[in-house]
Amino acid sequence: MAGILKGIRAAFGDVEMAPYTVMAERDVYEERIYPARKWACITMAGLSQQELVSPMFRALFNYIAGKNDPNIRMDMTSPVTTYVVPGAGPACESTFTMGFLVPEEHQQIPPPAADKTIFIEERPELTVLTRRFGGYTNDEVIIKEAKELAEAIKKNGEIGVNFNQYYVAGYDPPFKLFGRRNEIWFVKTKSTDNQEGKELTANEDESKMKEANGSIVKDSEDIKKGDQKDE
Repeated sequence: MAGILKGIRAAFGDVEMAPYTVMAERDVYEERIYPARKWACITMAGLSQQELVSPMFRALFNYIAGKNDPNIRMDMTSPVTTYVVPGAGPACESTFTMGFLVPEEHQQIPPPAADKTIFIEERPELTVLTRRFGGYTNDEVIIKEAKELAEAIKKNGEIGVNFNQYYVAGYDPPFKLFGRRNEIWFVKTKSTDNQEGKELTANEDESKMKEANGSIVKDSEDIKKGDQKDE
């Protein structure tokens, strides 16, 4: 672990950032477009994202540190994203996919990973609604931030937003104590009814968003109930 931390310190210098364009700024969040890029990813399932962060990060860091074919070292990039697919209930596992942006010089042909649990995701262009928050993250903080952002987006009347899943983006190494940058990303999609191929009205889309957002609200309530039991 000490060797990995030393490597992380060296890697987080002038870090290549995932490019994006700010399309609109709202009161408490902004809309961005991220161009299509390749990301090195690993997926794990569990009840807690916090417990899976270290093993996922370690596997991806080993990949950029040379555990690939042909054993080349790649620079660290930012942010580290985790795509969260919440479980159906409090006792159900969620799925977490952590990703490192493949550096620009390797975007065309990313080196294959020696660890076969790591795969290269060709992430398409994304439109996301996001806001920043500081400090260190844990399960409770992430769910709280996702819930608050979802409420702000709904209040603003946005349509075509997927609340079923979301990204957590972290920009800083673990040893940075102050001025940390974290984000929740909700993906904004074309607001259509896939079965009938028609545009949704604002009321129809609002109804779908409320239903989709239930998993985030439910997770938040489950954590509060758990805290009360612990007390």
